[in-house]
Amino acid sequence: MKKRCLPTCLIFRNVALVLALVAGSVMLGAEIHASANHNQQNQALRKLFVYQILVGFEQQQMQQQ
Repeated sequence: MKKRCLPTCLIFRNVALVLALVAGSVMLGAEIHASANHNQQNQALRKLFVYQILVGFEQQQMQQQ
């Protein structure tokens, strides 16, 4: 029975393909994580803006009384 080995170029191609897939999935995960953090920051800024408007409105109401 003859021993058969994969050609070196196929081995390198498969390793490069696996590395590219792993790198792509890591980058995608990082992008999703960064997007989620950015949305939370925007939401916090919106809440702060609304809070400042309400506090200003309440102070204005107190001054009118």
